[in-house]
Amino acid sequence: MHCGRDRSRARLTEGAVFKVHKAPLGIHPLTRRSAFTLLELLLVIAILAALASMTMPKWGMLLNDRRLIRAGDQVRASVARMRVEAMRSGRVIMLEGMLEGTSLRAKPFYSAVDATEAVDQTGSGSELLTGADQASAVVVEQSESAIETIDLPDEIIVSGVSVVSSARAMEIEQMNVSGQGQGWSRPVLFYPDGSTSTALIGLAHPTMGRVVVKIRGITGDATVSEVLAP
Repeated sequence: MHCGRDRSRARLTEGAVFKVHKAPLGIHPLTRRSAFTLLELLLVIAILAALASMTMPKWGMLLNDRRLIRAGDQVRASVARMRVEAMRSGRVIMLEGMLEGTSLRAKPFYSAVDATEAVDQTGSGSELLTGADQASAVVVEQSESAIETIDLPDEIIVSGVSVVSSARAMEIEQMNVSGQGQGWSRPVLFYPDGSTSTALIGLAHPTMGRVVVKIRGITGDATVSEVLAP
């Protein structure tokens, strides 16, 4: 009797197994896809390429804007440093830009009647009382090591330097006119009394815009504009 039951169970098991194996593979509940087709991969790549083509110009503009802002901050920091150096050394400091170039240079103006070294013919040193506003000056040859070059970020150029004329700057500018013939701008002057030339220094990217560093002569304060259209 037990043998009959065992045979019946065996027949049922064989039938169940047979049905499982005969079930269509496409509708099996455990069937899963394990990979993408080539067409799907190509479609994803095409979408990513389209998105990249739309976003890359915006990223480029953002990077150039940051470059302009960084250049403006660099010049502003140099202006503050030159002003402090002029007060510390008692000398006039000149800041010039290479027009359509990528650098500026700062150098002291050496004179036989410098504020901290002047001695008049009597030996009393009364010339010290005139400071940087002396009526006459004699240029003293300066060492190349005293010249500091300020390099701007990539692709940023000095588009222009505008300096407001003043009586005390006229003689120094006339003595320095040879530099302007080599492409250098009029100098922005920093005086030992803490004042400066009133000036605008323009920095530009060839296609993406420009910023302007504004220097206020009375206080020597420098500010940087927002990025402007080319």
